Amino acid sequence: MRTIIACFKLFCFAWLCLIIFISQGIAQFIFQKSKLYFFFPTLFHRLTCFIFGIKVIQQGKQATEDHVIFLGNHISYIDIPVLGGFIKGVFIAKADVRQWPVFGILGKISGTVFIDRNRGAAIQTIENINKAFDKGHRLIIFPEGTSTNGAQVILFKSSLFELFLNPNLKEKIIIQPFTISIMGVNGAAVQSIEDHDLYAWHGDMTLPPHLWAIAKSKGATVKVSYHPPLAAKNFGNRKDFANKTHEIVAGGLEINAKEP
Repeated sequence: MRTIIACFKLFCFAWLCLIIFISQGIAQFIFQKSKLYFFFPTLFHRLTCFIFGIKVIQQGKQATEDHVIFLGNHISYIDIPVLGGFIKGVFIAKADVRQWPVFGILGKISGTVFIDRNRGAAIQTIENINKAFDKGHRLIIFPEGTSTNGAQVILFKSSLFELFLNPNLKEKIIIQPFTISIMGVNGAAVQSIEDHDLYAWHGDMTLPPHLWAIAKSKGATVKVSYHPPLAAKNFGNRKDFANKTHEIVAGGLEINAKEP
């Protein structure tokens, strides 16, 4: 029975992707600077969570200022619909995500700001961030640079914070840290760190088997905790900025089970 349910979920997700390809492709041209720009992406993300049984608990308040960048830990590709369903913003992602099947295309049509790691691309990245702000978009980024099993928050890449402290961005950027915690999986509370792997996608895991496992399961419950926002202009160097936000995000992590 779970196999039949999984096939149905993936069938629904495939149709949802097809619909969003068309609708958001049109919306990009018509609603670029309108609040309606996020209507289809928000709907897509929430329906994705519904299809796969992902329940999202929100704690705290989102920042309401302009030029906000939401910044937090990264556990799974499922973090995208979890956050995108409630934050009206676009993601900042590393350039190679463009090549991912399905998700790369979804990222492109939703306005994702792709960044290259080489120093020569920094100017273009800053320009792309400013373009997003000019459209009234808020941004979302995962500064760990990779996903984890949800039992820890690894150190943030301080090079990202060098971008935020650039003179063309520093005076206007507001950073709001958030923490994603896995609260339950497959219809039950987490009993062990291994249970995290139903939601978490990390290490040498491959996408198809993990997506299939999620589809066969009863889903997961995750909490998104929003922490008080920080002004970039209050920080003098990238390492202090990275360490402070890491401390806040890691401090908000809730783990229902300790490693043996």
